[in-house]
Amino acid sequence: MWSPSKLHPLTTSAYTDSQVDRYLSHILLPVHYYHSAHPAKDIHFLNALRTHQLFSRPYEDLSIHYSKAHRVSLDPQTIYEKIMRGNGREGYCMENTIFFNHILRALGFQVCR
Repeated sequence: MWSPSKLHPLTTSAYTDSQVDRYLSHILLPVHYYHSAHPAKDIHFLNALRTHQLFSRPYEDLSIHYSKAHRVSLDPQTIYEKIMRGNGREGYCMENTIFFNHILRALGFQVCR
């Protein structure tokens, strides 16, 4: 049975500060939320991230259907490059989840699995 005590916080990210800064710029997040501004890790920041992520990096499932291999990589660096390429192939559900998980961790949010 699941319980909150079984949650294990994850604190390290696969993404560097420069990758995160590139992402924040890419989603047009207001500059007062950038690393250099030292924003509070609060609901307002989280809401801004979620909103800008959804409007600029939408979910899509074309890769799994139209790629030659019919597979997607779950490697965080591969996902980062795919999503940041901006060619309309923004990420399958688990790709977006892994990507956003690592972004949140790199920004200092505590993420549990």
